[in-house]
Amino acid sequence: MSVISVIEQRLTELVIAQAPATAVERARLKTFVAVRLGFTAFVLVATPLWLLAVSTPPVWQCLGFAALLAPLLAVVLLSRGAGLDCAQYVSVAGLLGFAASIAIGGADYSALAFAVILLAVLEAAASGIPRLLVIVGALAAVGAAALALNGAVFHAHGVSQIATACLLAAIVGYASALGSAMAHTNAVATLGERRETLRHEALAQTIGDLVVRQDRDGSVVHASNEALALFGLAPRELMGRGLFDRIHVGDRPTFLSAIADALDGETTVACVVRLRRGVMNESASNLAEPNFAWIEIRIHRLPHERRAGDPQDRAAVVSIVRDVTRSRQVEEEILAARERAEQANVWKDRFLANVTHELRTPLNAIIGFAEILMNEDMVPTDAARRREYAQIIHTSGHHLLEVVTSILDVSKIDAGSFDIVTEPFSLPPLLDQCCDMMSLRANKGGVELRRDYAREMDELVADKRACKQIIINLMSNAVKFTPRGGAVTLSARPEGNSFVISVSDTGIGISAGDLEHIGAPFFQAHNTTTRAYEGTGLGLSLVRGLVGLHGGSITVESALEQGTTVTVRLPAQCSAQGSKLAQIETIARRGSAQNFQVHEQAPVRKIA
Repeated sequence: MSVISVIEQRLTELVIAQAPATAVERARLKTFVAVRLGFTAFVLVATPLWLLAVSTPPVWQCLGFAALLAPLLAVVLLSRGAGLDCAQYVSVAGLLGFAASIAIGGADYSALAFAVILLAVLEAAASGIPRLLVIVGALAAVGAAALALNGAVFHAHGVSQIATACLLAAIVGYASALGSAMAHTNAVATLGERRETLRHEALAQTIGDLVVRQDRDGSVVHASNEALALFGLAPRELMGRGLFDRIHVGDRPTFLSAIADALDGETTVACVVRLRRGVMNESASNLAEPNFAWIEIRIHRLPHERRAGDPQDRAAVVSIVRDVTRSRQVEEEILAARERAEQANVWKDRFLANVTHELRTPLNAIIGFAEILMNEDMVPTDAARRREYAQIIHTSGHHLLEVVTSILDVSKIDAGSFDIVTEPFSLPPLLDQCCDMMSLRANKGGVELRRDYAREMDELVADKRACKQIIINLMSNAVKFTPRGGAVTLSARPEGNSFVISVSDTGIGISAGDLEHIGAPFFQAHNTTTRAYEGTGLGLSLVRGLVGLHGGSITVESALEQGTTVTVRLPAQCSAQGSKLAQIETIARRGSAQNFQVHEQAPVRKIA
């Protein structure tokens, strides 16, 4: 990169940092810096030659050299954030100081002093600052008249000397008047452009969206004030590569592609990307979580009309940036609600199919054996056979009652009308009771029940009936899905301010796909028309609701042919103010089916 290119880039960055409102002001700023830097470079190069020619420079020459450094001071002030008007005052003051130091040098330098005075008037006129022009014009007229009265410019005496002073003052006044006319013309042009800019800003404020102009690479050369209200950003923070750096890395190709499409056509191109809000602090970027907003950018190509010297010549497109975070969230919520509704319909259809089987089978048994007992010709004469038929009717009736009770309990939990009554009780006796209740079913299925909990524990404050229902449902599922020869382990332990109850089995397990839906009402894994396991699919859903009412959580770890472990965590002091549904954390096991005690865990998936 050449030196001229580097200087041009630095000048453009300084103009962007100042963010002038109009093109005239931007041109003034750029030319001011360029001319002062060039003049200062000439002074610094000529200084060694001056010191070689003058071994010991007099005081007035040292003062003049110091005055010539005023333009450099003005540029430094600009780079530090000072306004252009302040820099103009400093630069003109340097010229007047240089003229004064030359006048101290004697009559031989009076013509040079007068020329510098005129140069100061010209610079004041070019600044477009009326007050500065009046002050410099008055000082210049006084200075020129003083030079003439002292005979420093023209060696005249008496009336001629006074006439010369008046003539020089008139020349300076005329130059000031010309400068004033030029400043007035510039002011009118600046006012017109500023008025047009204000109109555009008013239009942008009316729209309520951020308006930016960008070059062909996506760099911002102008940003409206809506950036602060919409994204908490000052417009200057978006200038240059600021906007591009804040766009999410994954969305940057989409952003650049939209700009390219807009440059290649005449239509407006829209894209939706993520923009990082707030100030980007490198020191805190590793600690603070980035806050991204979804924005819609509508991009249109600008006409190819350019003005020389304007940093915004690079502007190729104009973009309207709109914050669509809320509308996108609403769309996502609608889609999620639609998916939940569709899934609920699927699960309800499955439930209707399953509950029909669950109800019709015991009802057929009840009706059939009741008809046998009612028919004198068909009733068995053997008392044992009659008791067997009555037992079948009794068992079928209890099964129907359990199904209906589960449905009612799930409905109550879903409606928020299921009340729990907390009381302190010892957990081990309740666990023993649950194991005893499940022992008959486990023995019938050839499943070994194992107990893994201490005989003495602190009391748990919870709803005893609900806790019993939780454990029974978990153990019932474990026994049902464990083949003959397998084992089901019930364990419990206090952990901090909670009690952890776990039911593990060596059964058929649950696939990773089914784990995503575990705990949903009416959902059943291995749901086929030839499914070998009966049930309505409400057991774990009921557990989820009861645990949620206690303010607890559930973890399910499983894989096909590797068994399942369901862990329930209950607060030691349940307040009965929990949510309707507990959070379920699912872990898909990986590893050998022969050794399911130690498993590599897959990434955790949560079901809210």
